[in-house]
Amino acid sequence: MRLDALTVEILRNYLQGAVEEMAYVVERTAYTTFVKETADFTCGLLNPNGEFFAYPIELGVASFGGISYAATLEAVGPLEPGDVVITNDPYSSAAAATHLPDIHLIRPIFWDGRLVAYGAGFLHSSDVGGMVPASISPRASEIFQEGLRLPPKKLFVRGAVNRDLLDVILANCRIPEQNWGDLQALVAGLTTGERRMHELIRRFGPDTVDKAMDDLIDYAARKVEALIRRMPAGRYEFVDYIEDDVATNIPIRLKVAMTIGDGEIHLDFTGSDVQVGSALNVPTAGRVHPFMSIALVNYFATRDRTIPLNAGVLRRVRMTLPEGSVVNPKFPAACGVRYATVLRIYDAVLGALARAVPAHIPAASGGQGCMVALSLPDPEAGRRHVTVIEPMIGGGGGRPGRDGVDGCDASLGFLKTTPAETLEAEVPIVVRRYHLVPNSAGPGRFRGGFGVRLDFQVFRPEGIVTARGMERLRFAPWGVSGGSAAATGSVVLNPDTADERPLSKIDVLSLEPGDVLSVRTPGGGGHGDRFQRPPARVLDDVVAGLISREHARDAYGVVLRGDRVDAEATAALRRSGTGAAADAPFDFGPVRREHERRWPAALQDAFIELLMGLPAPYRAYVRRKLYARVDALAAQRPVTADELVGLWHNLRGSMGLK
Repeated sequence: MRLDALTVEILRNYLQGAVEEMAYVVERTAYTTFVKETADFTCGLLNPNGEFFAYPIELGVASFGGISYAATLEAVGPLEPGDVVITNDPYSSAAAATHLPDIHLIRPIFWDGRLVAYGAGFLHSSDVGGMVPASISPRASEIFQEGLRLPPKKLFVRGAVNRDLLDVILANCRIPEQNWGDLQALVAGLTTGERRMHELIRRFGPDTVDKAMDDLIDYAARKVEALIRRMPAGRYEFVDYIEDDVATNIPIRLKVAMTIGDGEIHLDFTGSDVQVGSALNVPTAGRVHPFMSIALVNYFATRDRTIPLNAGVLRRVRMTLPEGSVVNPKFPAACGVRYATVLRIYDAVLGALARAVPAHIPAASGGQGCMVALSLPDPEAGRRHVTVIEPMIGGGGGRPGRDGVDGCDASLGFLKTTPAETLEAEVPIVVRRYHLVPNSAGPGRFRGGFGVRLDFQVFRPEGIVTARGMERLRFAPWGVSGGSAAATGSVVLNPDTADERPLSKIDVLSLEPGDVLSVRTPGGGGHGDRFQRPPARVLDDVVAGLISREHARDAYGVVLRGDRVDAEATAALRRSGTGAAADAPFDFGPVRREHERRWPAALQDAFIELLMGLPAPYRAYVRRKLYARVDALAAQRPVTADELVGLWHNLRGSMGLK
C-alpha cells in the first residue's frame, strides 16, 4: 500500500459516502419511474484510467463496479473542465454500455488544471426509439432496430449543452421531456461527485488522493485473492439454458468451466451457443466483464463484507469469451434483452460454485428479470405515454441454513418495487392484484422464495405491452443439495373470466380497454431434502396461505389435521419415501431432463463446435435447420456426435453451402 491503513480507511469511508450521495441525488431528481422508483441506474468515481475506485452499494445497480471506460474515453479524445461524454453503444464503447437504453455519462474532474478522476454512471431510459415502445423487443435481429446508437460524444462542452446533439437524441425517442429530465439528474449526480472530490483534495492533498485510488483497488484485489486461495483448486463445469432463441424453440446453451488455482479464477465460456438472431446476445468485447461474473462478486461480497466494490474485485479473474458466441457477439448483433442471458450466466457460474464450495451456495433463484412496459395514447400530449410498469422478479433460491427470499432474486436485488399508487397516478391503469404466488417455491429443507403475481387493468384503447426478459416458463429454477426445482412462471390474459387465455412469452401484446394482464414469476429452487424441513415450518406456510394442504402433503410429507400437524401420520408418510431430489445434488426439473436426454453434453459440444467453425452469417440458419433434423431423430433414439457430423454433410449441399 502507498498510504497507511488508517488514512486509506478514512478516505474509503469518505468516498463511499460521496458515491452514495451521488446516487441519492439521481434518485431524488430523476423523472421516469424506472429510475426514481425502480432504481435502474448507477454512478461512481473513476481513476484516470477509467476504472471505478468508489462505487455505491446502497442505491442503484450493483453489477457495474468492474466496468472499464478506457475505450470510451480514448474514443472521445482530450476533455476539458465542464465536458460531459455520452454513449449508449455497446460496440463503440467496448461494452461499457451493454444495450441502447442504458445511457452512460462521464464527467472529468480537474484540480489545478490536472485531470484527477472522473464521475461516471448510467441510467436506463424507458425509450430510446426503435421498433417498439420502450425500445426493446426480443425479436430484434440487429442493433439498428433497437433505437438510436450514440458513439462516445460530448453532450456538454465546457459546461454548455451541445444543443445539436441533444436535439438529435430527443427527436429519436418517444418521451423526450422525461429523458432529458433523467439526463439532467445524472449530470447533477456527477456534479455532486466532482464537488466531493474537490473537498477531499482540499483536505488531504492531490497526491494522497491519487495514492488512495490505487490503494483501494489493490486492497479489493488482495482481499479477493485471499478468498480464492481458500477455495479448493480444480476445474468445475456447469451448464444452464435460455429456454429459446425467440425465433425458434431451440434452447440457448450457456456453458462455463471455472478453474481455480494460484489465487486466480478463470471462467471459460467455450461451449456456449453461437450468437443468435434475436436480442439475447451479451456484448462483452471479449474482455473481463462484470456481467459474466456477478455470481462470483456476490460470493466474494458474502464471504468477506469488508471488500470494497471497485475494479479490484475482478483483478484476479480471467475469462475466455469466444468471438461470435452469445457471450461475445459480433457487430451488429442485437442485444436489448442481454440481461435475460446474464441472469442465466449467473446461474451457470453459481452452479459451478456449488460444485466447488457447496456449503456456501444457494439454489437457483427465479432467474427472470422481466421488465413489463406499457404504452398508451396520451391525448393531451398528442403522442404515446411509455413507462415500465414493474420489474417482475422471481423468488430467491433456498440457502444453506435459510429459506430463499420471497420475490427477490440475488442477481437483481438492486431493483425496487414500484408502488401501485405511483403507477396508478402516472399511468391510466389499476393494479388489481400484487402478491406472492402460492406453491411456487422449490421444496427443500430450506425452501426457495415464492414468485410474484401482478395483475393490472387498462382502460384506454390501443394499449401495447412489451415484456422483455420473460424466462423460466419451461426450464425450472434448479434445486441443490437434494432440494427440488421450483415452479415455473406463467402469463394469463383476463384471468378468472370467461375470456381467460393462457399466453406464452410476450414480445408485443395489444390490449383492449378493460383487459387484465396477469404475470406470475417463478419461485426459487429448494436447498436440502424437503422431508427434513421441520413440520412446524410447513404448517406456518400453510397458515400464511403460501402453500396448500395438498402441497404440504405431496411436497413435504406433512399431514395436517385441522390447524395442527399429525405427527404420527407425517412420520409414516416420510418413512415411505425420500424427499431428496432424484438427480441430486441438482434437480433440474422434467423439461430440462428431457432436453438433455435428447441432447447429452457430448452431442451439444459437437453441435456448437460445428457451428462455430462456420462463417458467422450462416450460423443461425444452420443452427435452426440442423437442430430440427437431429432433434427429430433424438426423439426416437440416442444420436452420437459422429452421426451429427454425418447429418451435416448430407444437409450442407441442399443449403447451398460448401
